[in-house]
Amino acid sequence: MYHVKHADIVIIGSGAAGTMSAIYAHRVDPKLKVVVLDKSKMDSSGGAGRGMDALNTVALPPYSQPEDVVELLTKVTEGILDQKVAHRFGEICPRMVADLEQIMGRGKGDLFPVDADGNYKLMYLQPINKPLLLPMDGEEMKRALAHAVRQTGAEILERTPALRIITEDGKVCGVLAMNIRTGHYYYIKTKAVCLTTGAAGRMGLASSGYLAGTYEFPGCSGDGYAMAYEAGAELVNMECFQANTLLKDHQGPSCGYVAAPRGAYTINPWNERTWSHGYSSGDSKMGAWKRFAEGKGPIYLKMDHLPEEMIQIIEKIQWGNERTSRGLFHKGRKQDYRQSHSVELAFAEEIGVCGGHSSSGVLSDVQGATNVPGLYVAGDVDGGLPQSYLGGALAMGGLIGEEAAHFAGGVAEPPQRSGLKAWLRQEAQAIEEPLRREGGLPTSLVEYKARTRVQYYLKPPKNPVFMEKAAWWMERIRQEDLPRIQAVDFHDLLKVQEIKSILTVGEMMARASLFRDESRWGYQHWRADLPAKNPEWDRTWVVIKQGADGNMEASKRLAPEYEWDYPTAMEYAYPELKFDTGPMFEKGPKWKNPAGDPWMKAHLDDQGMSTPRRFMPKVED
Repeated sequence: MYHVKHADIVIIGSGAAGTMSAIYAHRVDPKLKVVVLDKSKMDSSGGAGRGMDALNTVALPPYSQPEDVVELLTKVTEGILDQKVAHRFGEICPRMVADLEQIMGRGKGDLFPVDADGNYKLMYLQPINKPLLLPMDGEEMKRALAHAVRQTGAEILERTPALRIITEDGKVCGVLAMNIRTGHYYYIKTKAVCLTTGAAGRMGLASSGYLAGTYEFPGCSGDGYAMAYEAGAELVNMECFQANTLLKDHQGPSCGYVAAPRGAYTINPWNERTWSHGYSSGDSKMGAWKRFAEGKGPIYLKMDHLPEEMIQIIEKIQWGNERTSRGLFHKGRKQDYRQSHSVELAFAEEIGVCGGHSSSGVLSDVQGATNVPGLYVAGDVDGGLPQSYLGGALAMGGLIGEEAAHFAGGVAEPPQRSGLKAWLRQEAQAIEEPLRREGGLPTSLVEYKARTRVQYYLKPPKNPVFMEKAAWWMERIRQEDLPRIQAVDFHDLLKVQEIKSILTVGEMMARASLFRDESRWGYQHWRADLPAKNPEWDRTWVVIKQGADGNMEASKRLAPEYEWDYPTAMEYAYPELKFDTGPMFEKGPKWKNPAGDPWMKAHLDDQGMSTPRRFMPKVED
């Protein structure tokens, strides 16, 4: 069945950024028609679907200022950013925090801690000497945001992921979506789109082999990146990978951001610290890699030295807000935070790309706008504001809701697409081809194949031949496996679309990594053949976009001039890799085999190359 709808704004993805977009758009103009799409349920979707324990990066005077956010992001991105976007984020942090308290019905000092003077009390975590982490008692945050969206009167289509952003004359004009429970298609004519689909977290494959055991929200397969790319948007820093330190075998966060500000740190079996800070930047990831490369793994989250009260706080947060399954996992493993070397961590189990936890995503400006008129981005899909975490998603999500509302209020209604019903039927037939196929490849098998190739060929340290192989594999799977894939229901049909996104983003990761001929961001873009930063790449993005011929193009572009003079490098160095394995076995003078093999050739000629010899048991008389 086909449904045609009209909207002023379509929000794709109802995580933290998407819900804030809907709330703020309504504040600008309550008469605007807003439609919210999500492949899951709004009350629990997104990376913060279970609530949150902190805003990892915020500027709140008097403890920190917007310029402190600029200092941090300039340093951890190694100078590759638009500082004005970082400063804008810092400026609107106080408003975002106050609004979140109001949305959740929590008074000052209840949701967030305050000091004796009533100022929000921040903690240290980031690799600068400014406190930017705001603790939060926010288990019900996502449910409160979802409730606030419903109060606006927005139309919410759950279990209905967007499949494509439609443009006309280079401008946004519509969105195609499908309900994965009913198989109904929706064409939503719209003036603006807020793209808030989260990270491309489901890219590489962990050693567990589980397809859904990811650090990010399991639905985050990079479809936002792919839809933006196909709509003509520019993406940046796709070579800056996300490679996390995780809880071993659990595939959840190591929770350094919960435990590190409260005194925990990572160690190896000899009690040597992995790094000086717990922030997830390229230098700390290089430190984790170093421990394993030296044969000094595994690494552990050390908490046994903490007071009992602090351990209980960490347990409450990690087993409640972060992952409800975590406490059961520890219990099954007989792991106790009060015992030394108990909580084992893993490193770079799976790689991906992310704007909020790294630097990669759709390029945006201080309004969250892209190069496609009417398309706005925020949250983990946004590469214009790197390393901003939940605070950035909430703040910039609200901002793009406002900007999209102003944009939609000032442009004419897009023209009705000619032959719309016929076009919808044609699109549906193409999308549903895997449903009609018999005896094809299971979606799980093709996804497994794609993600193992991403993990094997792209995991740092990067090898240029491997990167070329990765791009080759993405195209091979596109050409050979996708035409043979079989879906068993509409939910499985979504998996086909997600695999297409994984292949598109995987190719972006490979081509961008090849194009930036240097190493940067510590472990995140470490080329073994070029293990040093090249000054020619300072303040320079790799821009990925779709060319006029439909092929992927990479180019260089300078980020805007700096307005603040802050360090553009982290405290680390790329190691000099030496692999002298000593002398090899020396062949003696008689070590020589014949040039030909007449005995085997005679046997092969006798039986015929195409007719293999088969063993036939002798039958006794």
